Amino acid sequence: MARLALQRAGLRMSGTSTETDEQLMEALDAGDDQALAELVERYQNDIFRFCLHYIKNIEVAKEMAQETFLRIYTARSRFEVSRKFKPWMLCIARNLCLNELKRRKMVQMETLEEYASSAREESGEILKAPEDSPYELLLTQERHRYLFGVLDALPEESREIVVLRYFQKLSAREIAEIVDSTEGAVRTRLHRILKQMRDGFTLDRDDM
Repeated sequence: MARLALQRAGLRMSGTSTETDEQLMEALDAGDDQALAELVERYQNDIFRFCLHYIKNIEVAKEMAQETFLRIYTARSRFEVSRKFKPWMLCIARNLCLNELKRRKMVQMETLEEYASSAREESGEILKAPEDSPYELLLTQERHRYLFGVLDALPEESREIVVLRYFQKLSAREIAEIVDSTEGAVRTRLHRILKQMRDGFTLDRDDM
């Protein structure tokens, strides 16, 4: 049944449901497989990009994304509707990817610039450049290039926190749930990461 719902979602349905993610999970647990198709429609692109962040292989990332929704279906009765769905979903995806990395002994991750570019292709909202003049556009592109260079120089665990906070737009509490930490620890790590990024960005710009 879960694979049938995934196949239906692959037909690019309209996704007009006004129910919350949590309400859809409740409906899924009650036997409404269309609820899974709606969740797939909402999140299939996000989950694919999220998996690609860990596994720099498009086909494997697609497999991990599909497996994530199958796991969601399997665990539907264990989901607590009082929780937020998205962090729970990303935790499943993250664990699948980390297990796959261990199995394949892969360590290379997608660059943050590639990750942002793939998101821009979908929505056009991430790091939207000003359109005042060609000079402003060029300057903004250069700043972004240097910024992403600083991001990619971060340790993988630090980059993961940045992706979850600023690309997936999760709160510190939600990130803590995904990475099995505490909200305070995540806030502390994020503060240190941002300082490290600022210092690195300043040094790179001063060297120009």
